[in-house]
Amino acid sequence: MNLPNIYLIGFMGSGKSHWGRIWAGKNQLTFLDLDSEIEKEFGMKVVDIFEKHGEDKFRELEKEHLRKTGERKGLLVSCGGGTPCFFENMEWMKQNGTVVYLKASEHYLLDRVMEETAERPLLKEVNAAELLFFIQKKLKERAPVYEEADLILDAESLEEKSLEEIFKTA
Repeated sequence: MNLPNIYLIGFMGSGKSHWGRIWAGKNQLTFLDLDSEIEKEFGMKVVDIFEKHGEDKFRELEKEHLRKTGERKGLLVSCGGGTPCFFENMEWMKQNGTVVYLKASEHYLLDRVMEETAERPLLKEVNAAELLFFIQKKLKERAPVYEEADLILDAESLEEKSLEEIFKTA
């Protein structure tokens, strides 16, 4: 089966990497985590790239690595939370595959990321109230872009067969 690439988008903590691995394995796709690919090639963690080189440098690397996925087929790509919001990445992903938005409530996301703030470049050293405010602000900014996805799934009720409708049409 020659499936188009699938790009998972959504806010940090929505389950893109978790479900991406599961769905890729279940559907004979190659899982690729965009942040991990950047870390491997650049030789440092995303949080360190942000701190030492700034967000602009990271977004350039992100765009470059995203575009490389277009050279392959059968990928399930977990994108960073901001990926679709820069460099016309959303339009590019839609032209080169199927974009799936894992949509979640603010409180669900807060619960999921509260324990991982040290690994999240934009969230280092924040308390729960600050984190909730940050999530609310960023979701409001990003929602119009996220909602351009080809498919929107409720992140709070995902299961192994949540992507079946994509594979039925492929």
